[in-house]
Amino acid sequence: MTAKVTNSLDEFLAQNPTSLELYEEAQQVFPTGATHASRYWETAPGLYFERAQGAYKWDVDGHRYIDYWMGHGSLIFGHSHPVITQALVEQASRGTHLGGNHPGEVRWAQLICKLIPSAEQVRFFSSGTEATMMAMRLARTVTGREKILKLEGRFHGWNDYSSVNQSKVAPIGIPQAVADNILVLSPDLQEIEKAFAADKNIAAVILEADGASYGAVPNPPGLLAGLRDLTRREGALLIYDEIVSGFRYGPGGIQAIEGVLPDLTCLAKILAGGLNGGAVVGSREIMAVFDPASGKKFIRHHGTFNGNPLSAAAGVAALSLIAEPNAQTTLYDYIGRLAERLRSGLRGAILDAGLKGKATSYGRGSVFHVLLGAPYVVELPEDGNLLSEDFLPYFKKPEVQARLKTSLLPEVVEPLRLEMDLRGVQLMGGHGGFVSIAHTEEDIDQTVEAFSQALAALKKAGVL
Repeated sequence: MTAKVTNSLDEFLAQNPTSLELYEEAQQVFPTGATHASRYWETAPGLYFERAQGAYKWDVDGHRYIDYWMGHGSLIFGHSHPVITQALVEQASRGTHLGGNHPGEVRWAQLICKLIPSAEQVRFFSSGTEATMMAMRLARTVTGREKILKLEGRFHGWNDYSSVNQSKVAPIGIPQAVADNILVLSPDLQEIEKAFAADKNIAAVILEADGASYGAVPNPPGLLAGLRDLTRREGALLIYDEIVSGFRYGPGGIQAIEGVLPDLTCLAKILAGGLNGGAVVGSREIMAVFDPASGKKFIRHHGTFNGNPLSAAAGVAALSLIAEPNAQTTLYDYIGRLAERLRSGLRGAILDAGLKGKATSYGRGSVFHVLLGAPYVVELPEDGNLLSEDFLPYFKKPEVQARLKTSLLPEVVEPLRLEMDLRGVQLMGGHGGFVSIAHTEEDIDQTVEAFSQALAALKKAGVL
């Protein structure tokens, strides 16, 4: 399939000689030449960037891009926001690693407890992966049970327990004993109820609160409320992974929007203003297991960079902006309107390209996804509403859920990425992304035009 976009590939390589040189150097020091799985591309090297500001970033060859990676969703205020940047500069001048407690971590936790409805106390980590790992350990400690139930296609970081999938076979490098203590089921309440009836050793259910892959596969209607009732009846904990959704859709995350509170919530991304940081939050009763004076089972938790001063400074700055009384209007309503303008424009480009029913764009709030590429298991809704009354019966089918998780089929991924890069737009993973307050209507319209041109190029090359 790559041969069908040879001209685009040649043009890409010719326009990015410095990125190509760096990639050749990187191959000598990094496996695959990249430091993150999603930054590795088989056909052409990923671009190397040297600076970013607002909604844009610039590569080492001087090209500007409208950015929708937005720090993997963490930069809701755009790159290098002046308030967050100033907070970092001031903290760096006072110290980056104080080797002890500091005021910033207290202020940071207070803001989290103010914003997240289920948060009474906080435990900090350096990443979302650590947060989900600890949430599972907390659930096992509190319940005295061993197994964790997770949902198919949901991502909770790269720790051993999160890496187990529905095959029930341990991934390479992970003991089978780990996989034996993870149940992976479809997001079907009846199936999950049967699992609880058959196995009384389930400590918790963990799921992404907005659906798989930041909403690429939305949660079925009523799933959160149903799981809340079920886990209470069964004496298990309900864990929300709000690592992406926390502060992205609204100040209190999905739990505030849906009005269904979990026992534990995992946070990261926006939590630290775009720096490294994560947290688990929950009730005082559950979080007491970190306290040796509580008289309960005690988890001794280390972590050199937990609540580190730089992440705390950025986190306080970002969350203070989110906590402002008018944030819903000035921040969330604004980026939601921009994202809907983008989703609508992308759907229009899909129709203009003659791909009605074979592609769509959808999403929630400031998040957007592109579903594109044959084969098509079902005709897709023209308006992108996957949970509409008409489409819902198809949405629930396992093969449709799997197709939504894939987003772009392999033969489309890199050709679309190349075409969009050549037109100055970076989609996250090549198939979606996040809108920030730094984006403008002009950015959105330029993105839609770039996408329209990319589809035309792919059709001409025979990819679509």
